[in-house]
Amino acid sequence: MLLTAFYVVLGSFAAPCQQDGDHIVTCQVNKCETVGLFEICTECKTGGVPVDGFCRPFGSIQAAAAGCTKADGTALDKTATTCGKCGDGYFLFMGGCYKTESQPGSEICTTASNGLCTACKVDSQYIFQNKATPSEKGSECILCWDTTDRNGVMGVANCATCTAPASSTGPATCTECMAGTYKKSDTECAACHSDCATCSGEANNQCTSCETGKYLKSNQCVEKNTCNTNHYPDDTSMTCVACTVLDANCATCSFDSATAKGKCLTCNSNKIPRTTLDGTSTCVENSYAGCQGADNELFMKEDQSACLLCGDTKEASNDKGVANCRTCTKNANDSPPTCTACLDGYFLERGSCTTTCADNCATCSEATTEDKCKICKAGFFLASPGEGKCISCSDTNNGGIDGCAECTKEPAGPLKCTKCKPNRKPAGTSDNYTCTEKTCEDPTVCGGTSGACDAIVIDANGKEHYYCSYCGETNKFPIDGLCTDNKGTNAGCTDHTCSYCAAGFFLYMGGCYKIDTVPGSYMCSKSTTAGVCDTPNANNRFFVVPKAISAEQSVLACGNPLGTIAGGNAYVGVEGCSQCTAPDARADGGMAVATCTACEDGKKPGKSGTGCVACPDANCKSCTMDDVCEECADGFSLDNGKCVSSGTNKSGLSTGAIAGISVAAIVVVGGLVGFLCWWFICRGKAQ
Repeated sequence: MLLTAFYVVLGSFAAPCQQDGDHIVTCQVNKCETVGLFEICTECKTGGVPVDGFCRPFGSIQAAAAGCTKADGTALDKTATTCGKCGDGYFLFMGGCYKTESQPGSEICTTASNGLCTACKVDSQYIFQNKATPSEKGSECILCWDTTDRNGVMGVANCATCTAPASSTGPATCTECMAGTYKKSDTECAACHSDCATCSGEANNQCTSCETGKYLKSNQCVEKNTCNTNHYPDDTSMTCVACTVLDANCATCSFDSATAKGKCLTCNSNKIPRTTLDGTSTCVENSYAGCQGADNELFMKEDQSACLLCGDTKEASNDKGVANCRTCTKNANDSPPTCTACLDGYFLERGSCTTTCADNCATCSEATTEDKCKICKAGFFLASPGEGKCISCSDTNNGGIDGCAECTKEPAGPLKCTKCKPNRKPAGTSDNYTCTEKTCEDPTVCGGTSGACDAIVIDANGKEHYYCSYCGETNKFPIDGLCTDNKGTNAGCTDHTCSYCAAGFFLYMGGCYKIDTVPGSYMCSKSTTAGVCDTPNANNRFFVVPKAISAEQSVLACGNPLGTIAGGNAYVGVEGCSQCTAPDARADGGMAVATCTACEDGKKPGKSGTGCVACPDANCKSCTMDDVCEECADGFSLDNGKCVSSGTNKSGLSTGAIAGISVAAIVVVGGLVGFLCWWFICRGKAQ
């Protein structure tokens, strides 16, 4: 059912674009589609065309390289929204041009020729080959759920995987339906009952999973309090689990949120429940040996009614455990348990675990003495073999590794990092990472997995830094790129994000930034009293978005092709661009691109400024594609995409050389003529 569950989110024909995806700004409403793991746009805002699923300006380097034109082969213009024809190395699919060698094109087609797919990637199971002859251009491959009639061939609504129709026309044969539907026949996916998220049939007792907040019990979706008596509500699997799953003799049970496991409360057959430190719950014989078990983590209560953890201090007298104790013994009545080992971080001293080891120690030989640690807590390592002080894995002043969160160290071996800090990118092998590259300037990564660190800021040296665009914690907001609970005068900052900013600030990717403080000063040098940037930083790495208002992002990086929306129009940067000028304002809901004036990685802007290309010829001012010149420097002219000296012809000889050769030829020819005249005239007289 994993595939089915996946497709309910990502697979629906002509679907809305994901709010946090790459296409929300540049793609037309409800014109996104998903192929495999990739969301693509099938129709762009006016002035853009889909290339490899991504909207590119109609005059961009990418559109030219793909050979994207109108269906009749004529050039695109500012009204373009799709491609009608593709060039060699690409194929046409749902209004866009795609390469077979790279994703997402490789998820659609395996072989292409003359701008069309000749062999679809049918082993993916979510796409099939159109058998119609001839097929409509660009419809050689059809998604299983695409019900558009293409030469009498179509997919099946809500179908996740399928095979081609048996004949050359008709609907596909569906093999699996999307979540929320079930396979009623080979050509129909019918809706589940409203209680079900997934199902095997239409009835309310044919559910296989439930909508949020409901629990699955006997194939029906029920409220949490219905998981009672001999079941417990598992908050992880969202199912009602029978107590007998824990142990065949378990009679009643509950869910322990601390261990995320089920816990047996009572047992049958004169047995009693036993739940270990890690939450594993079983029914054991009603005896001292049964409670003690092989791990020695529990002991029997004197009235033989329950097994108690060694560290359980809630009972009185001889049934009272030892605080922070891990293992113990208790062999008879009239005596309390004897602790034999303490929990990590505690030191056993005269039968008690009340005195802790030094900070960062898990176990030690002397309490509170920092250089007597035997085992360190996670995130620390022993400074010396045997026992010693515990050092933070990231403490570079004492042998730690920059950015490391957890590490290991053998007595005679080097320190190895096994886990990087949340805001560092791991590189290398899993048992020996390096963690030097920052993925976020916020050490909490904006609240962990529930936050987002997607606000890219480029510093004065051209280096990218990542800042918070969404704070995962309630009552925190992205101010100057970091999550904080102090929003100052920025009343537009509510839980998680900001929607507008105060004077002296400006809005950028969900946060408010000061114009005179890093990183805001990298982007903007002056803002209005309404919190809108109106003058970019002098480094020209960012441009001011035309006619943006206070509730809209007013500045954008020159190299940001994802863009932003202002006044209903999409404004985008140029991929690989380091400096630019702002585009003109649009008023038609279309797409406008900045004009690139300088590129990264030694590349040059195209003549139109809408792309960066490799243009290594020093005599070429701009290229249309990599190493294909479109405009030469003064004194040079184009010859098959290359720049040659204006004084050089196709043979490679200069005009001076050609003139010299011509003079020499004249002299030779003249001499030959003179000799022949002498030969025939003078020799004739002599005879």
